[in-house]
Amino acid sequence: MVVRFVREETVEEAEAFTEDESTINELPSPPRQLLDRHGARVLDPATAVAVAGRPAPRTTVYRPGVFLIPDRYLRDQRSLAAINGVLARIGIYATPAVPDGGTKEAGRVQPLEDLPVRALLHVREDVDPVVVDCWKALQLLRSAAERREIDPELVARISVEHLLFTTPVFGGVPWETSGLGGTPWETSGFGAGSSYGRTRGANRIPVTLAADPPYRGKEPAHRRPVIAVLDTGIGPHPWFGLADRGGPPPAGAGLAVAPDIQAAILQAQLASGSTLPTQLLTDHWDAPTTGQPLIGDVDTDTGHGLFIAGIVRQACPEADTLAIRVVHSDGVAYEADVLLALHLLADRVRDAQANNRPEKMVDIVSLSLGYYEENPADIAYTGQFGSAIAELLGLGVLVVAAAGNDATTRRFYPAAFADQPLGSGSGPQVISVGALNPDVTTSKALFSNEGPWVRCWATGAGVVSTYPTDVRGTAAADHEVPGHGRNSFDPDDYSAGFAVWDGTSFAAPLAAAELGNALLLSGDLDTVDRETVVKRAWTALGSL
Repeated sequence: MVVRFVREETVEEAEAFTEDESTINELPSPPRQLLDRHGARVLDPATAVAVAGRPAPRTTVYRPGVFLIPDRYLRDQRSLAAINGVLARIGIYATPAVPDGGTKEAGRVQPLEDLPVRALLHVREDVDPVVVDCWKALQLLRSAAERREIDPELVARISVEHLLFTTPVFGGVPWETSGLGGTPWETSGFGAGSSYGRTRGANRIPVTLAADPPYRGKEPAHRRPVIAVLDTGIGPHPWFGLADRGGPPPAGAGLAVAPDIQAAILQAQLASGSTLPTQLLTDHWDAPTTGQPLIGDVDTDTGHGLFIAGIVRQACPEADTLAIRVVHSDGVAYEADVLLALHLLADRVRDAQANNRPEKMVDIVSLSLGYYEENPADIAYTGQFGSAIAELLGLGVLVVAAAGNDATTRRFYPAAFADQPLGSGSGPQVISVGALNPDVTTSKALFSNEGPWVRCWATGAGVVSTYPTDVRGTAAADHEVPGHGRNSFDPDDYSAGFAVWDGTSFAAPLAAAELGNALLLSGDLDTVDRETVVKRAWTALGSL
């Protein structure tokens, strides 16, 4: 497998690039069933309301019944009253999703005043029925802020809650081969004949790997690098000492979980789930394997997180993977959940650095998910994600993010934060990763997004890695010879524990693993004060 970091001189050339509207493909719409499952809606530029003088927004996917707003504003009665005074004009009001304040973590309330949390939107009892839409409400607030009817700084911190996707081409694959249409490669003639297509409309396929687990040395005298993977969680696999789903990974397996962060995510979901359609992430296990139990097809992104953990194990076996489940098995993540996980990871790193606790340190965060901003100018408004990433970068944590799978130059976040200015004394910028084919020329994969904000390219097509051994769907061998023990291939039986899959989702952890190897060569990782960690991050990246 190949990892190519873009050199500084190439970055300077790329920054002269002007985004061409002809390379911004129209994005396919997610199925209505998926939208309903997660209480979401597609923002349609043709019908979306807009503030006078502002351009029409671009397509994105969001949850209309909720705002994201820093907790300190939501707990301040004057700020909340000002917001509701404006929202009363369209017959709605906002309330905190968690009425007692803070975020419960491991049985206690942890105040995170700048953490964007959910504000639930409700219809006022003294008005006729209205449609609750946070986008319309947000435009009203922005208009009021321009007229100084409400504090502009307050409104600037309010945003929609985006749905994030691991593979934004809906259907769960970067190249839809099920016949539903709508992707650049179907409409341009690639379709089901695409060399990326596999079986049953999914691009992954079970395989057998005739190889031992990558050698991992005995517990070293010094700390191993830790790569946090925010994804679909984990499943059983012998590489990680997991025979079943009965308990967490054993010590020394190279895979760990974060029960405190997982519990905080669940608590936040429970708080909003009473009024907003919300699928709960109860723990670190990637389950259920199907979102349609009456049909039984394996979900589009089942196994995604364990597949990534296997890539890290292959490319940097001496690293430890910290798996945090923020993504549902259908490939969807709620923005508030991801932000919460990032903030709690930053708290964990701060604790490690301030109290000399190297066992709590996280060196790299790998993100194989993202969303498209409704308007690039809205970064000024929706800085929550950027702030969460900057918090980690400021601590010297390396952040690696997948560039997306829509064959577009449209900026895909958080990967597109790669060209954002750094704060003083910060670690390196976000490392955005596009996908390469596994050919001799290591050509760019047809599906990969690209643009001046893509700063690394790594193998992301034809990747073989670990897959939960207990996953079996309803798809069966389509030909059997009775009495002879002969049948055709079963495309839904993953009991062999491996799969072939494709996407920038898998290029990103390969780049993260390469950075892990560079950290190992940089010397003693037990020293975790902030200055040392920042310097070590720059040294590791500079060596590649």
